[in-house]
Amino acid sequence: MRIGEFAKKQYKTAENLNSRCNLHSYNINKVDWDNWCFSKMRFPKKAKILEIGCGTGRLWSKNRQYLNKEWSITLADFSKGMLKSTKEELEELNYNFMYKEFDIQSIPYEDESFDVVIARHMLYLVPNIEKALFEIKRVLTRGGLFYATTNTPDAMYELNELMKKFDPKIGLSNNGMGERFDSESGQLLLTKYFDKVKKDILSGKIVVDKAEPVVSYKASTIKGSTVLVGEKRQQLTKYIEDYIRENGNISITTGACIFEAKK
Repeated sequence: MRIGEFAKKQYKTAENLNSRCNLHSYNINKVDWDNWCFSKMRFPKKAKILEIGCGTGRLWSKNRQYLNKEWSITLADFSKGMLKSTKEELEELNYNFMYKEFDIQSIPYEDESFDVVIARHMLYLVPNIEKALFEIKRVLTRGGLFYATTNTPDAMYELNELMKKFDPKIGLSNNGMGERFDSESGQLLLTKYFDKVKKDILSGKIVVDKAEPVVSYKASTIKGSTVLVGEKRQQLTKYIEDYIRENGNISITTGACIFEAKK
């Protein structure tokens, strides 16, 4: 199965994304991720904004008090299921969001259509990342801003080590496709297309004393969804429960960043 097919299966609905967000709710750094991201973004007064891979729209629902009626906001995804979840999440905001289904590798807008483009934690899933960056730069106005988020290479290190000890053969002791566009590799790619790139990092620590959120997190990943089923999932659950019984909890490093790239 190719990268694009993996991603389509992974984000057919919001279920897998919600499972990952649930584990992060145990982070002892209580700075809200969506609030933090929004605080790092700069928008013109009458901005035309495009968010690609909009998830469930949490960037906007969590920051509803800052929504400007003079903004034109288009929320895009390649998944009908995700767009449906986004519309449901944002319906109560009574804001005139526009919704569009498309592939980031071929953005269906004219050159210089948007002042701000946003892509959070999704570029590493794109088959041709450089083609996506070319398209993003193309649709940005001169001086326009691109915001991209991703993880640091050491994110989830302790969990990955635990998975390696559980069973190194099942391929769950890494962050999957994340290394294709993380806080280091992503910066190298962005500097090929944008003159000015800056980065901010939010670090934290997940401390959890229950097995279920940990197991669900790994089972929600592209690889985990195929191997952590039936007896294998039960085995991992017991393994994590035993670890917690012996150690009291699982402590997991988190690290994510936001890039601001200027055209």
